[in-house]
Amino acid sequence: MPKPITLSASYSDDATIIPNAFFDHYLPRANGEFLKIYLYLLRWLSQPDHALSLSGIADIFFMTENDVTRALKYWESEGLLRLSFDRDGSIASICLNSIPPSDSRASSSAVNSEHIAVPAVSHQSGSSQNSNLTTATPASDNRQPHSAQELHHFSESDDGAQLIFIIQQYLGRPLSPTDLNTIYYFYDELGFSRDLIEYLFEYCVSNGHTHMRYIEKVALSWADLHITTADEARAQSETHQKACFAVLKAFGLGGRMPAAGEAEYINKWTRTYGFSIDLILEACRRTMMAVHTPSFEYTDKILSNWKSLGAYTMTEVLAADKARSAQKASSPVKRPMTVKQSRPSSNKFHNFNQRSYDYAALEKKLAAKIQNGSADK
Repeated sequence: MPKPITLSASYSDDATIIPNAFFDHYLPRANGEFLKIYLYLLRWLSQPDHALSLSGIADIFFMTENDVTRALKYWESEGLLRLSFDRDGSIASICLNSIPPSDSRASSSAVNSEHIAVPAVSHQSGSSQNSNLTTATPASDNRQPHSAQELHHFSESDDGAQLIFIIQQYLGRPLSPTDLNTIYYFYDELGFSRDLIEYLFEYCVSNGHTHMRYIEKVALSWADLHITTADEARAQSETHQKACFAVLKAFGLGGRMPAAGEAEYINKWTRTYGFSIDLILEACRRTMMAVHTPSFEYTDKILSNWKSLGAYTMTEVLAADKARSAQKASSPVKRPMTVKQSRPSSNKFHNFNQRSYDYAALEKKLAAKIQNGSADK
């Protein structure tokens, strides 16, 4: 039997107290960088005069402000804090919530895969604690919620019961009626299989996204691409990730994830336009040669032009280049501008006929005159 280790502390004051429930439930699955941010907030909670800012926190932990924001939103999704925002979308305040005891959380999150009682579904966005980014209202707000009977029947089915159990494990929390309504929407209206829905949550959570709004946006994008199996979704996800890293590397921006606007461009090129990675990289190469700096806008203009020309392969792009060069060569050559003859000057000193002289004849006359003069002498 291993010898136990005794743990004690030599201090009793100036300490930050963290409930045991945090270590039991939240610590095991929390990202290390996210954990630093939460502990830092707890540290300075006892000193309200301490000025907090995204840039200040980012500098302390050698992160970007986007990294800090992602950490705060993660803890908000876990229910441990609440964010409020200014009109411009920037974070205005952070309110730390109390951590529920382990016993109450265990009883509330226990899941029986054989029988799950589904409460009546309301189409509300949730309590005030889950306002702003944590609302679980589906992105397509015009969609009518399903009835409690439909959700209960779904939760009693084999697919529904297993899905609910697995998704709760991914999210680390029990599902709300609105969450169940959204999941049933994936299953019933979008026609997603159980495996595809499982991978949908696995993919989103592994990338740090646990908000149901984000998950639904991904589901809708997959539906637009007519993805029906988990294998197709994996292939699409891998293609997108490869495209992101390849584009950033081509622009000399490796070593980081694409920003939101950059990812939107790459999504547009790969999913909406349907270009291959090789052709996207060719557009990036031409961008660097033309403007000598990374420009997603310039690359987008190149790819939009290729799309309008129907050029989706390198052969078609080269043919389009050749056709454009030929068009320039065959365009009419501009005639050089003719120099207009200047009008006679109106100066009165030039208003007479200029005389012309035969200098050769004058030289002969001058030579003859000189000879005649010599003969007279």
